[in-house]
Amino acid sequence: MEARTSGKAVASLVCGILSLLIPFLGFVLGVLGVVFGVLARNEVRRSERMLTGKGMAIAGFVCGIIGVAWTVIIFIILGIIGRSFEAEFLDSLMTA
Repeated sequence: MEARTSGKAVASLVCGILSLLIPFLGFVLGVLGVVFGVLARNEVRRSERMLTGKGMAIAGFVCGIIGVAWTVIIFIILGIIGRSFEAEFLDSLMTA
């Protein structure tokens, strides 16, 4: 019997890659990539060589973690920039 690729591994890889490409949805997609990656890796390990996709599961897991981190960093930077503009705006109102 021929081994087939785990659907969870494919989902993990797709979600992980999309989390890198779509920053504002990256957090949710990254978390999904991590969850599917863990589930797929366990599924492949338990399948006794009936399923493949361990590499895809690991890649999706890693991309998901990077996507989550990237999204958090973007939101922190946007928050800092927003605070800066807010402070400048309030200063301009006080001096006007």
